[in-house]
Amino acid sequence: MKYFFIRFYLYIHKQKYFFSIILFFLLWINTACEPTKISPKEKPYKGAILKAFDVFTILSDSAKKKVSLKTPIQLEFIDGNQEFPKGIEVIYYDEKKQPYTRLTSNYAQYFRTENKYVATGNVIVYNLQKKEELRTEELNWTPNNQRIYTQKFVTIQTPTELLTGNGLTARQDFKEYIITNPTGNFSINK
Repeated sequence: MKYFFIRFYLYIHKQKYFFSIILFFLLWINTACEPTKISPKEKPYKGAILKAFDVFTILSDSAKKKVSLKTPIQLEFIDGNQEFPKGIEVIYYDEKKQPYTRLTSNYAQYFRTENKYVATGNVIVYNLQKKEELRTEELNWTPNNQRIYTQKFVTIQTPTELLTGNGLTARQDFKEYIITNPTGNFSINK
């Protein structure tokens, strides 16, 4: 019997590579047959996909400059929305390509599906030709219909008076405006 074990040991020793391959194959089969663990679904990335610095954009119509937009930082998201965390400066031009109105704010967002900009934080609209200044904390701008509007409190400083009220709608160039709910003292032209 002792002789049998010695021969068996020598046989196995000579065939060690063959047994190693079989052992590896059996282990591989064993792990491959285990049920796979399904990992929880990864959350989609919701951050900015593009970050641009010192952006200057010109919007034109029929090769005529209508609006220029300047911002220190612009973030763009996968859905086409944009964010301007350091604020914006928007300049509207008249038919002679001269600056007519300037809009500034501390923060702004662009919503692609609505084609609407929302400026917040110390929003100032200044009509360079009429010398009138609008101040509010939030202002919406829709380029399609060329309107600016808000439901927030507004003050308008003209060369002769100070107008206040809640809510405003105006042309984007601030040539004409309507305060929705005026407050305070104001004069009426007959």
